[in-house]
Amino acid sequence: MIKCFWLFLVLFFCPILYSYSQNYNFNNSIVALSSVNNSAFKKSKINKYINYFTKTEKGRVFFKQTYRRQGFFKNRIQEIFKEYDIPDELIYLSMIESGFQVDVVSSAGAVGLWQFMPSTGRIFGLRVDDWIDERRDFEKSTYAAVKYFRSLKKKFGSWELAMAGYNSGDLTVKKAIKEYKSRDFWYLSQYTFPKQTKDYVPQILAVIHISKNLEKFGFSDKIVQPIENFDKIELQPQTTLEYIAKISDIKFSTLKKINPSLLRGITPPDGPYSIYVPYGSKDIISRILASKNVNDGIIKYKVKKGDTLSSIAKIYFNSVSEVMNLNRLDSTLIFAGQELLIHKKLYKGHIQENSSFVYYVKKGDSLSLIAKKFKTTTKDLKKINNLISNKIVIGQKLKIIKSNE
Repeated sequence: MIKCFWLFLVLFFCPILYSYSQNYNFNNSIVALSSVNNSAFKKSKINKYINYFTKTEKGRVFFKQTYRRQGFFKNRIQEIFKEYDIPDELIYLSMIESGFQVDVVSSAGAVGLWQFMPSTGRIFGLRVDDWIDERRDFEKSTYAAVKYFRSLKKKFGSWELAMAGYNSGDLTVKKAIKEYKSRDFWYLSQYTFPKQTKDYVPQILAVIHISKNLEKFGFSDKIVQPIENFDKIELQPQTTLEYIAKISDIKFSTLKKINPSLLRGITPPDGPYSIYVPYGSKDIISRILASKNVNDGIIKYKVKKGDTLSSIAKIYFNSVSEVMNLNRLDSTLIFAGQELLIHKKLYKGHIQENSSFVYYVKKGDSLSLIAKKFKTTTKDLKKINNLISNKIVIGQKLKIIKSNE
């Protein structure tokens, strides 16, 4: 009976113990080799997370889902890494930081692929304000991240300590080095560092190793999302993504997805700003914009009794979604006295090739005033719009023919 019991324990636990004691070769990792330490402790910590990401259901799902997302940014990130002489492998720091998500926000307020806090982001050149949050810009935040990586590597000597500093702050690493007289992450992590940091570095090294051996661990190299390339185009202040979508036939949802740093869906009011557009669409958009002018600034509108978001949007040639994005509204509910930011557009932006455009009647308008404003006559306006009287109502569309004068 006792023999049977011990036989059961051996048969049951040996495979589990074996799976957590396999030693993998890390000699092809630039990041891992930045430290001379090759201890059993180091190997056991990395192996623990290799096994987690490859042998547990939760770990495999995480690895597969997050590894797939990198395709959206991979080419450009690797170009930036090469420019700054950063190992390609450090792209996987973002996998652990954010799961390769540009819009993820931590409980502490860190944002983006590289999880910058506002203050740290600004130190490394990122704009973070009410209009723009460049922590969400995959390219600009990557430039900031590589500058931070290089400064940490220069301070601490190894990529492993640089990663520890990225996670816990360089002051934490400086204090550990001073107290324990060592620059070996693996030695220090046995005596100091927050638990999160102790786990953070081996997690990154584990996913680096797995990414180099996908087939060995049962992953297909086809799981990565197709790599996408983008053009950049400079827009004038206060140009909306929705307007760019309308003139280019690019889906508004696509523009929002690739420009998450525009918090209000509009370029900021203090100067030209570049956005991303799908590869190959830059020239078409540039030509269209050269023939149009839709920007006349941001104004404040005080909601009056009886106003709706739709009626306000029509007055200023906006769509409801433009007004909602600009004011970061979650619903169309508004109340009298509320102040809204409105993107006021020039009428020239609505001129068609036949020199006609649509005008929405506003409060206080009359047919004669509109005719005078656009250098035409009441008679012509009535004829063009099939009107039988001079009566018009707020929100009514009128076709206007541009005067040749």
